Amino acid sequence: MRTAYSFLQNDFFDLVLYQYGHEQCEPHHTFGPAHRNHYLLHYILSGKGTLHYQDTASSDRRYDLKAGQAFLIVPNKLIRYSADDHDPWEYMWVEIDGLKAREYLGQAGLSFQQPIYNPVSAEASLPLLNYFKSLVERPDMSAPKVMGTCYFLLDALIESSTASQKQITNSVQQFYIQSTVYYIEDHYAEDITVEDMAQAVGLNRSYFSKLFKKITLQSPQDFIISFRINKACELLRSKELSIAEVAKQVGYHNQFYFSKSFKKVMADSPSDWRKKQLIEISKKH
Repeated sequence: MRTAYSFLQNDFFDLVLYQYGHEQCEPHHTFGPAHRNHYLLHYILSGKGTLHYQDTASSDRRYDLKAGQAFLIVPNKLIRYSADDHDPWEYMWVEIDGLKAREYLGQAGLSFQQPIYNPVSAEASLPLLNYFKSLVERPDMSAPKVMGTCYFLLDALIESSTASQKQITNSVQQFYIQSTVYYIEDHYAEDITVEDMAQAVGLNRSYFSKLFKKITLQSPQDFIISFRINKACELLRSKELSIAEVAKQVGYHNQFYFSKSFKKVMADSPSDWRKKQLIEISKKH
């Protein structure tokens, strides 16, 4: 049995929530081999299962998992996971991305190289379990409450992880990046370049690009693409604008290039994504 909820408000950038849900798997239920486009965190409620990460064409990492643990699926990595034949797992999950997603997960000690969460104790993981339950059991929450719960969930993950790596950020560097985000918010519909962004915050282009990637773990080019696609999602939730008009409003003057970029980020074409969202919206009314 599977219950899944799409989050229709993608106008958050530090942390973007795509969907979340709950699944009681059948024996030997398997997903993959496949890639995911965003980070997926699965918290195991009961039962057992196995996660496989493929490092190279000939190298496969296997993790045998049980209740109380969680596992992270990293974007664009080949994975496969299967429920146990005799004691299939039940889990809750969230799909996230955004400017801070990798940083927050990293603070919990989770990454491609170390995708498994182990709690300090069963008691320490209770807040994490409760925040997962709040998301899944209260689908009528407002968007700010959903996002607030998601932030609390990640905080609980960091606090309870045996591999917690809390980080102290450089406030000056963060200021430059936040200033860049403000600049992008004001100019994303224009034909802005990395040079424009660097000049806007008074930095050398080369240093700016390195700093931006160091803090956000994305290149400036990739970040503005994600920003524009998120803005496009807002516009696509209504029928008022054509795909071509949406493309122009978010800085794409070539509809084909817009569709290609959109599908790379969202895994659907703009028209297919819009149809799915309008169906979800109609179900809630």
